Parts: sequence; C-alpha cells; structure tokens
Amino acid sequence: MSTTAEHAAGLRSAPQTAFGAVLFLAWGVETILWVYATIHSVADGEITPLITAVTALALLVVLFGMEGLEVAVIDRWRKLYPQRTTSDLAAWLAARQLFVALIVTTATILAHRDAIIIPGSGSEITSGIVLGIFDLTWTGFTVLWFAQIFPKHLAATNPDRYLEHLRPILFPIVEVVRRIGVSRPGEWVAAAVERRLDWPLPPDIAEVPQADEQSLGTIWRELIPEETPPPRARERETKSAPTPTGS
Repeated sequence: MSTTAEHAAGLRSAPQTAFGAVLFLAWGVETILWVYATIHSVADGEITPLITAVTALALLVVLFGMEGLEVAVIDRWRKLYPQRTTSDLAAWLAARQLFVALIVTTATILAHRDAIIIPGSGSEITSGIVLGIFDLTWTGFTVLWFAQIFPKHLAATNPDRYLEHLRPILFPIVEVVRRIGVSRPGEWVAAAVERRLDWPLPPDIAEVPQADEQSLGTIWRELIPEETPPPRARERETKSAPTPTGS
C-alpha cells in the first residue's frame, strides 16, 4: 500500500521535478556563459570584470551567512538571550534585512556583463533586453537556491552548529546596523500605516500563545522530508544504542 502511495506521489511531483531540472540546466548554461565572458574580458586586458565578479560572489557568500542566521537566531533566541525580549529579536531581524536588500541589488549590478559571448562561435549578445533577462535569471536563481533556500535549511537542521561557525563573524556586523538605526524609517512607516488602517490583531486574538513547534526553524526543517539515514549514520546509531542485558 505504501509503495503504491509513494509511486502516486512520485507521479504527482514529476512535473515539478522536470521543470526544476530544466531551470537548473538553464542556470548551469548561464553560469558557463557568465564565467566565459568574465575570462574573455580579462584575457583582453580588462581587469574590472574580474574584480566585480569576485566582489559579487563574496557578497553572495555574506548573504548566505545572513539568510541562515535569521532561521538559527529565531530558533535559538531564548537560549542565546534568555533575558532579552521578543522586541529585541524583532529589532535584530529588521537590522539584518539591510544586508539582504543591499547585497541582492549590488550583486546584480556587479554581475552584469556588457556582452555575453558564445564559446567557440565568436558571436556576442549585446541586446539590452536579453542581457537584462540574463542578469535577472542568473542572479535571481543563484540568490534563491544557493544564498537563501540552502542556508536556511542548513541552519534549521542544525541551528547550534550554524551559530557556532557564523555567530562570531556576523553578529557584530548586524549589531552595528541595529545600533545606528538604519531600519528605523521602515519601522516608522509600518507603525504609521498600521495605525491608520487599524491593522494590529484584536487583543483576544493577539494573546493566543503560539505553539513552540511552529517556530521558523521547525518549519524550514520540514522542507526536505526525512529519509533513511546513510549507512554510516545507521552504524553510529547502532553503536550508541544501549545493549540489552540478560535477566
């Protein structure tokens, strides 16, 4: 019965899998073209494309860290700072958003190439519309897959380990942004509009406690269903299991 259900689920997910595979293949082709255009420019004596490429990739690495940090911090906030309030967490998250906005915009600008060269043909694509679509799709999918979904699930699966590696580096940066008040104008606009629209929840609804198991971390962990542990993991579980004693 379970085999039939799994087969039916596989059939239902087949269109999604096929579409995702096509997108990933297209992204791979775009990546090759982007790298080739960068190398071609450097070979012609232009060093700027190399600098912008390295800078764009470095910014995406920072975004990777910040995106996963959001999930890990929300999931472990009470453990990290038992004396601090949810309001402090909200202010921290608002400050972190600055990096998302700036990095995505800046990386898109830096990753732009004036021409896309087809390897082996010598032909170039210089149309503004085509280059715009290329920038949108390559940067967009790179950010979505590798700098957002991947780190968020990584942090949700093991938030303590994620924080252990990235908290010492990224926390001070976010804290500086929080202290100087970069996010304040957005908070002012939100407060003004919400008051005008009478947006906040009624007190009887707002006071309903939220279940701990519905944290952002636990939700992201459900993105990838649990599968059978790999052989090494099963071996470790077997060794760690208590040995039954005879009566």
